[in-house]
Amino acid sequence: MLRRAEACEGGWFGPGQPETVARLRADRDNLRAALDFSLSTPGEALAGLRLAGTLWFYWHACGASREGLYWLDRALAAAPEPTRERARGLWVAGLLAAATRDFPRGHRHAGEALALARALGDAAEAAHAEYVIGVIRLFGDDLPGALRHFETTVARGPVPGQHLSLVGLDQVELACALAFLGEAERAVEVCEQALALCERHDEKWVRSYVLRILALAHSVRRDWPRAERHGREALRLKLAVHDVIGIALTLDLLASIAAERGAHEHAALLLGGADRAWADIDTGRWGSHTLNSARRDSEERSASALGRDAFERAHRRGHALGLAELVGHACQEPGRPHPAEATAVPPPHDDTPVRLTRRETEVARLVAEGLANQQIADRLVIARRTAEGHVERILSKLGFSNRSQIAAWMTAQR
Repeated sequence: MLRRAEACEGGWFGPGQPETVARLRADRDNLRAALDFSLSTPGEALAGLRLAGTLWFYWHACGASREGLYWLDRALAAAPEPTRERARGLWVAGLLAAATRDFPRGHRHAGEALALARALGDAAEAAHAEYVIGVIRLFGDDLPGALRHFETTVARGPVPGQHLSLVGLDQVELACALAFLGEAERAVEVCEQALALCERHDEKWVRSYVLRILALAHSVRRDWPRAERHGREALRLKLAVHDVIGIALTLDLLASIAAERGAHEHAALLLGGADRAWADIDTGRWGSHTLNSARRDSEERSASALGRDAFERAHRRGHALGLAELVGHACQEPGRPHPAEATAVPPPHDDTPVRLTRRETEVARLVAEGLANQQIADRLVIARRTAEGHVERILSKLGFSNRSQIAAWMTAQR
């Protein structure tokens, strides 16, 4: 499984990303079994840490941040030695923690990763850790600090061993900081450089972020048709790998563009969809003033134009849609599948949530705490056989094969 994950990471910045996601999704149980084995078997912890860190692109790009953080927390605790694997695991954990709004923890992990990578003389992992530190500054509303940070990393250029996805994302975040600060012309120039890098490798995921920033830059220019066109194309590419974070960010932007163009019912529907997508990440949009103020402006503009009741009805319709349907509506072709949707991999979980009973949820929480069946029975004052039955039903409902998978799933639900 480690060799397979490394092969997927090596080919990630290139064609075939949806197929890579589909392959890893099909292997989820095997990956979880390999991680659980490594982290519960003497002498195997470093392999588990290496596997969890190698999958950074899958955890981050494909809507699995919380599960990835669960495995990395376990792996980092099990393998505390100062190794390259630990440097990698720390910055990945920092990135995933930041994605779930724990910025202090994310910054701490990334700082530790940077210090360890420098001590080991590993320029690539140091550059990766620097990316995480810059992203936290950007979405923590330190826009001048983020701008200086990414100007430095982009000017330095790639370092040996640095993953090209993160080279491209350095350029994306520089352009994002420029656009947020109103420097649209410079943002477009940086995006053009990033697009050239993506096109040379026939890459789509980073390209989707470049297109989103182009949409943002053209919004600053108030060129709404061009902004909307770039935003729609970004959304189609993001759906192909189930990039929930990217979908949420892009829906917010398209809602803002729709409100500016006077398409207020469309804007309200997109905001409902964006709020639904953010619910899987962080309902507070990481506490970012920039993101939240843009969302409030869109709502106020559209609610004022439509009336609060009509706005709420459209918002509820958007909130009820699945991601593929949302992309269709955002591209103003509801009910008609886009090319990206036709080839998109199924999401890591159905849009229809698994329903556990109240008792099953209690049992799942206790399983996540590491309690054995007898301990669960004692805690809930039930028979051991009853506790075993609950665990078996939970495994069946979730399609899992072991208790570690239940623990990872519960962590993701939280």
